[in-house]
Amino acid sequence: MLEEVILCEEVFHNPGGVAFADLITEGHRETWPIRSKRFRNWVRRCYYRASGAVPNMTVVTSALDLLEARAQFDAPERAVSMRVAEYAGRIYLDLADEHWRAVAVGADGWRVIGCPPVRFRRSPGILPLPVPERGSSIEILRPFLNLASQNDFVLIVAWLLAALRPHGPYPLLAISGEQGSAKTILSKVLRALVDPNVAPVRALPRDERELMIAANNGHVLAFDNLSGLPPWLSDALCRIASGGSFAVRRLCTDDEEVLFQAARPVILNGIEDVIGRADLADRAICLTLGSMRRNSGVLKPRSGASSNVPGRRF
Repeated sequence: MLEEVILCEEVFHNPGGVAFADLITEGHRETWPIRSKRFRNWVRRCYYRASGAVPNMTVVTSALDLLEARAQFDAPERAVSMRVAEYAGRIYLDLADEHWRAVAVGADGWRVIGCPPVRFRRSPGILPLPVPERGSSIEILRPFLNLASQNDFVLIVAWLLAALRPHGPYPLLAISGEQGSAKTILSKVLRALVDPNVAPVRALPRDERELMIAANNGHVLAFDNLSGLPPWLSDALCRIASGGSFAVRRLCTDDEEVLFQAARPVILNGIEDVIGRADLADRAICLTLGSMRRNSGVLKPRSGASSNVPGRRF
């Protein structure tokens, strides 16, 4: 039987009932949804290494059904997080590297560990964070950002620290500025510091369902080159910043729903200030960038550029 050659360390389910498995591979632990393509391929690899043959689809499906039943009915419930989690007074940041390491941050400092007590999931497109080094300062980031003042830099650092919290509410960062003010670059840099992704910035979603799917597949949402926000999206971003839910009808059913729930840090950028509703403005840090010019090979803000929109401090 295929399930006899599958060496899972543990199976479990999350609060939503989704079945997961912990795998021990190459000396480290990985966590994957049992119904994911990655786990299915791993099951096929286990069978191939044990027998030298490839299992047919019926055998694989039967094994997955059995593991899913064990996870849902005979296994414990565990929280599964995206990029950032909290446990026993410590915050854990998933490095998303090939060894599945995380940074544990507590009152006594931080350290990189190989088997965190929390579970993380990996979405398509997630990129690894570099292993942190000791002895540096956040001030080394300042020359790389086109900011008008030290106060704006303080607001950026405040947003970054908030984005590393495991739970919301989160402040929304709204960046505006004329053409050539490096709005997109700033958005990409900030996301890369917390939640790097192969698609660091994206266009606005077409509906609330797409927004919630994006929120379930990334810790930071960054939307680029906006010219305005429709009222429904402004309301939806308020819910994302504070922690919101969205339900849609499950396919092939009449009375069941699929529930999406998430709270995420959000970055918006555009030439104009796109926040026009008071409830979203109350949740936003607003920055205005000046244009860039080259001086001895170093990008600097244009003389006299200032932040015209007061930022909100959290």
